[in-house]
Amino acid sequence: MIGHTANERKLYGKTWDTIHGGYFADRTVAAPLVEAVLDAASAARPDVLADLGGGTGFLLDEVRRGLDLSPVPRLVCVDPAKDQLDSCPEHMSTLECSMEDLDRGILVGPDDTLMVCMRSVLHYLGEEMLKPDLGRFRSVLEDGEYLTHQTICFSSEREQALANLLYDRMDTGKWFPTVGFLTATLEEEGFRLVDVRPAAPLPVESAELEQRYGIDHETMLDIGMALKRQCAGRLSEVYHGSRNGFTAYLEYVVMTCIAV
Repeated sequence: MIGHTANERKLYGKTWDTIHGGYFADRTVAAPLVEAVLDAASAARPDVLADLGGGTGFLLDEVRRGLDLSPVPRLVCVDPAKDQLDSCPEHMSTLECSMEDLDRGILVGPDDTLMVCMRSVLHYLGEEMLKPDLGRFRSVLEDGEYLTHQTICFSSEREQALANLLYDRMDTGKWFPTVGFLTATLEEEGFRLVDVRPAAPLPVESAELEQRYGIDHETMLDIGMALKRQCAGRLSEVYHGSRNGFTAYLEYVVMTCIAV
């Protein structure tokens, strides 16, 4: 199932916008994804623009500010958590739906066109389900429709391994691909990549990870030591140790794809 852990669900609602230093509610940080969505929407001119895993509607609200289309597409924030959707702006449509139950017919009418965006969703799929679930997302779209997403993925296999070691040791079920692997998988599942742009990395403090995932401090110290050993004395883009813990920097990429 694609979703947040029990500890993460405790952060739902407006509190969600404050985690990781407010990264997910920062307009400057969100700008690369917002601009990519606006560019794709300008090309596609969809009747409906749906944000999968859209949480409190922050991304769609930022997109709405920049839309210059007539007619304006209907904005739909899709999330499995009612507590998240209850915090969406009133002008936005919401759909309480798990990603597993997503179907084109609940998003658009028979004559409507659709565009999909999402932010920080694909790592919830896990390594085994990334490919089949991307195929399922593809089945929601018709040929020529757009998917724009911001996803944690790494240009370096070494940095990918460090991030996956961290999240595996925390028993989150999350998994991060490399840029090359994700690109190839998207193409295999019926998407043509038309634009790639960087986004600001996500800094996650070990103390905050303890709170978010319900991990005791000693366990997190052990995880930090495992990351340090994995670095083998070499500098890392992901792992930055400190006296009281560590910070992990997770690399983001924004990709726009067309269903083919």
